[in-house]
Amino acid sequence: MDPSNRLQEIERELLKQPFDRALRIEYAELLLAAGQSESALQQFEVVLGLPDPPAAAAVGAARCLLALDRRIEAADRYTRARQIAGFSQDSQLEEIVAVSRRQETPRLSVVPGPVASGDRDNVVPIERALRDKIRFDDIAGVQDLKRTIRMQIIEPFLRPGLFAKFKKRAGGGVLLYGPPGCGKTMMARAVAGECRAEFVSVGISDVLSMWIGQSETNLALLFEKARANTPSVLFFDELDALAYSRSKANSEHTRQVVNEFLSQLDGFGADNQGVLILAATNMPWDVDSAMKRPGRFSRQIFVPPPDEEARAEIVNLKLQGVPVGEIDAAAIAKVTPHFSGADIEGAIELAKEFVLEDHIARNIERPILQQDLLRAVADMRPSTLDWLRTARNLVKYAGADDAYRDVEDYLKKHRIS
Repeated sequence: MDPSNRLQEIERELLKQPFDRALRIEYAELLLAAGQSESALQQFEVVLGLPDPPAAAAVGAARCLLALDRRIEAADRYTRARQIAGFSQDSQLEEIVAVSRRQETPRLSVVPGPVASGDRDNVVPIERALRDKIRFDDIAGVQDLKRTIRMQIIEPFLRPGLFAKFKKRAGGGVLLYGPPGCGKTMMARAVAGECRAEFVSVGISDVLSMWIGQSETNLALLFEKARANTPSVLFFDELDALAYSRSKANSEHTRQVVNEFLSQLDGFGADNQGVLILAATNMPWDVDSAMKRPGRFSRQIFVPPPDEEARAEIVNLKLQGVPVGEIDAAAIAKVTPHFSGADIEGAIELAKEFVLEDHIARNIERPILQQDLLRAVADMRPSTLDWLRTARNLVKYAGADDAYRDVEDYLKKHRIS
């Protein structure tokens, strides 16, 4: 059969059987043979996104990358394909891998999981959350925030066709900001779970280096890895440390890192389509203003302290599997205004200490009681208050723009003084 006719036939069949792996791999192979390497790569990536993908899809993706002259990525993808059952060698890719191994210069690489201390000079560690590991249902309360994130972030990934009609693309940058301990990192993980996307978590130590130019290289490599594994969520924690305002910085190194970050966000030389770039910060006012322009982190979402309903859910969640008496979680939530999730967890840990003291010092065996929690809460001060007061001063005296309107509304509603 003529290849073009077979392509059309497969396209019709895939409409009926979109998860037929063999059919989609054949489609990808025909596209690659026709010189449509980018389209072929997308088809192989669809197969790789399904549970237990075959080795043929990984090898096919490596061949596409090689055809696109992305040799390092091709070698990396082919090496990983070796670990999949049913792997079959490709002579051209074998030669590429052999050449890369003969390179004398240490090559920076990104690997999943923990990294041995002796390997840290040449390895950028990343953490990939298992798909479906964390979902919105695992996060207590904050329903309004979840609705906002679902519309702005998740739906473009799940319904690309609908959003394409309005020229809305899946990807871009979103900045989560708010007081510490309120679940910004957990929310980012849940976004990846809801999107069925790879989650790459980047910390300060994964990027910053004492060697000139190495920080920029680390940053570029992390972006390249995210682009090679779309759909993916690339999450930068403590963005203010990686993108500190250049007008405040007194280091040329800081300015160079910010410049490289801006270049990667703009996608110069590469397309960020299918890569959602999430970041979190406790100090959005210290992030370089250029990072917040359209096309970069133009969407900024305030993650407030948990509301009363969420605090009650957190209490019940943290007490699961622990000996407890009659606990009124709603009453605890009522007396913990402005407590972060971390604050509530700290109060519960303190209550456990009261119970253990009775066990050890007084030989009294008992569960955690309501009065233990109330006593622990009385001994604590919400860690979010300092942040909220700083934000209040910023909104009130510094002439902050509309980016902080959500913070202003929260301050007015809760009468933070």
